[in-house]
Amino acid sequence: MQINYAKKEVSCKLVYYGPGMSGKTTNLEIIHEKVPNQNKGEMTSIATEGDRTLFFDFLPLDLGKVRGMSTKFQLYTVPGQVYYSSTRKLVLQGADGVIFVADSQAEKLAENIESLKDLEKNLDEYGLKLNEIPLVIQWNKRDLPSAMDVEELDKEVNWPGAATTEAVAAMGDGVLPTLKLAASIILDRLNSKEPGAETKTAKMSPEDKAKKEEVYVASVNADKISRGYFNQYCQAQYRLAAKSDEIDDFKKFSPEDKSKLLESLVNHVLLLQDAKSRNIGASPDEVEAQINAFSKRFNSSGDLDGYLAKRKLSMDNLRNEATKNVIIGKIIKDIIPDVKTKLHVSDSEIAEYYNANVNKFGGKDLEGVKAHVKAGLKNKRKKALLGAFFLKLRENAIIEVYKDKI
Repeated sequence: MQINYAKKEVSCKLVYYGPGMSGKTTNLEIIHEKVPNQNKGEMTSIATEGDRTLFFDFLPLDLGKVRGMSTKFQLYTVPGQVYYSSTRKLVLQGADGVIFVADSQAEKLAENIESLKDLEKNLDEYGLKLNEIPLVIQWNKRDLPSAMDVEELDKEVNWPGAATTEAVAAMGDGVLPTLKLAASIILDRLNSKEPGAETKTAKMSPEDKAKKEEVYVASVNADKISRGYFNQYCQAQYRLAAKSDEIDDFKKFSPEDKSKLLESLVNHVLLLQDAKSRNIGASPDEVEAQINAFSKRFNSSGDLDGYLAKRKLSMDNLRNEATKNVIIGKIIKDIIPDVKTKLHVSDSEIAEYYNANVNKFGGKDLEGVKAHVKAGLKNKRKKALLGAFFLKLRENAIIEVYKDKI
């Protein structure tokens, strides 16, 4: 779950999981077709040989409110083929709920079981149990002659005791009811007063309930930072800042790296809190302008898509960064008198920096790198101003860091 305090919006991630060709992408296609235009965003689908989704399908969908904040559901699918294991794990990261799409055919029983065990294993690597996350199992392809009885499927496959639905996704039957059930379970949990409150996904023992309580790595004034969200933030920042497209599927961070990233995330939360108090936000047009400026680095939208795929990023990652940059720019103008003068970089400063670092420019003359040097010096000055601003925010904030939970 991600919270945008400036927009008063909660973003929930719902992942469609299951074996290859079970109907995951079909579910999203039907939803996208039936949901009104004002309630949906653009869907991205990448087809590959042997499986219909290489990375993810993304469908923002407005479905209700959480404690007065509007909710946006982001729907993803994962590739079912065995050799896309790392991609499944990546897409599952930060999920608020899962719809497991099972193929009802008898000959697919083993694949269903294997895929659900794969889901259980990947959740475990994020510190979650299968009965700790909102889960709905959809028995799909109920119209086929070899479809097993639901009672038998439930006995063989549904060991987590999850809520279930029946569907013929190719005909559109059962698709929206499955989505509504999963969304209601997720919203019930988020609206619950206690983070460990029981959901419809499973019957749990007292021991399971005790384990289900959310783990937090820090609190910033009234807001808490969960370990799951922190881990997601770390991976996103690593992928955004990497100097090369050759990156790890899952970066392992040292304790020092985690401390720095947590400090950065605390600053980010403080920034959003301050922006909210000043009624500062980022409009869709402002965010798109930021993204368009970034996109100019590439020759085409295809090149940008390739860049995102190689770094295992989505457009939503870029939108989050763009939103943050817009808000930072507005806050700087709001709190710093005569900011243009303070960020101004003179020709003499550019020349001085160039002469002191001439060996770094590969033989290029001053005119050839002037714009680059100016942008770098301006950015450095901007970071210094932000650093002073964050120190001031920290002085007036109540911050607790739980190092043993990082």
